[in-house]
Amino acid sequence: MNRHLYRTQLHALRQTTPSGASDPFAAFTAYDYGRRRRLHPDVAWADACRAYAFAAASHADHAGELDLDTELALEDHWDRLRGDAGPDWPVTRTLLREAWRWLDEHAAERPRMH
Repeated sequence: MNRHLYRTQLHALRQTTPSGASDPFAAFTAYDYGRRRRLHPDVAWADACRAYAFAAASHADHAGELDLDTELALEDHWDRLRGDAGPDWPVTRTLLREAWRWLDEHAAERPRMH
């Protein structure tokens, strides 16, 4: 996973509020978070940002292919990366799948490196 992309995307998303966004991927994450917040009210925006940044940074490494082996590797990587912050893997997996779907559909609108 591209750690630089993870850090820059995390920083960019943290500067975004769920009600406003500066680029297409940030706008998607704000919208998606708003939809999912009803299902996971315990997940704060700051924690969701970590999951979305992880999704953006890991997408290219796996060409958007989420098979069982990839998912297990991502879960392990996420557990090490998040430490005590960020949502648990089941929530992160849901956010990651939606983000990967969006990234596949919007290839020209990839997250920007700030």
